[in-house]
Amino acid sequence: MFKAILVSLVFLTSFTFTFTFAFADCPAADINGDCRVDLEDLAILASEWLTYGFPEGPAGMVWVSINDPGVSGHEGFNGQMSRYETTNAQYAQYLNAARVSGDITVSGNYVVGNSGPYSGENYYRLDGSGYTTDGVTNGGAARVNWTGSSFTVDSGFENHPVTYVSWYGATAFASYYGWRLPTEWEWQAVADYDGSYTYGCGTSINTSIANYLGAIHPYGTTAVGAFGTSGYGMTDMTGNVWEWTSGLYDPADSYRVLRGGGWSSSDVSCSFSYRNGSFPYGLYRSYGFRVCR
Repeated sequence: MFKAILVSLVFLTSFTFTFTFAFADCPAADINGDCRVDLEDLAILASEWLTYGFPEGPAGMVWVSINDPGVSGHEGFNGQMSRYETTNAQYAQYLNAARVSGDITVSGNYVVGNSGPYSGENYYRLDGSGYTTDGVTNGGAARVNWTGSSFTVDSGFENHPVTYVSWYGATAFASYYGWRLPTEWEWQAVADYDGSYTYGCGTSINTSIANYLGAIHPYGTTAVGAFGTSGYGMTDMTGNVWEWTSGLYDPADSYRVLRGGGWSSSDVSCSFSYRNGSFPYGLYRSYGFRVCR
C-alpha cells in the first residue's frame, strides 16, 4: 500500500504542470475533467507510469543480480545491487536532473532538498575540504562543484566515489530513480558472500586488495573498482568509503548505519560485521553509498 501511495505521489508531482493549464479551476491531478481526484484519475496516471516509468539512471550503473540467504537471524538479499559505489559523476548527473525538476536547490555551500520528505535537509557539502593525514593531502575532498548554472566534477575524479553526501542525499538519489539503499543486513549478506568472508574483499585484508589505512593514495579515495572484484563480483565493499544503509543504528535514536570502512579506516573497522553509525545529516570525507533494487 505504501508503494502505491508513493507511486501516486510521483504521478501527481510529474503531471501538475500540464493539468494546471487544462483545468485551472479544478485540482491539478483531475485528469478526467470532473473537478475531483478519484480512482479513475489515478488509473490514468498509473497507465502513464507504466509507459514512462522512473527517470533513467545515471551513466555507468552496473547491476549484479544476487540471491543470498543472509546472516543467521537477519534478512538476506534477493535482487540487484550496484557493483560500484556511487561516483562523483553519477551524483552530479543526479543533481543536475534534480535541480531542473525542482527537487533540490543550492544554499551557500550546501545542496539542499527542495521537495519530498527531506525538504530542507542538506544533501551534499560543496566545500568539503577532506583531511590531510598519513601521506594523503585533502583526502576525500568534495569533488562536485556548482558553477551557478550546473554541477560539474573536478577533472580526474569522475569515477571516484562521491563523499560529503548525507544519508538524506544518498536516499534522495536512490528514490529519484526508483531504487533504494540496502538495509544493513542485506549489505552484510552480500559482503560476506558464502559466509566464509571476514571482509568484503575476502577472508583477509591487505593494501593490495582494499583501500584503507596504510594503503596510501594521494587523494584518499581511489576510482571505484580499482582493487578488483570479490564475492559476487562486487567492488570496494571493504574500504574506499563507508557506505550508508537504511538501517537504524539503535531504534532509540536517528543514527543510520554505515558499513565497510573507508580509506582512512583501520583493518578492524573494515570487517564486514563492524557497525558504524552517524546522524542522517552527517557530511564527511569518507561517507558514500551504493544502491540496490
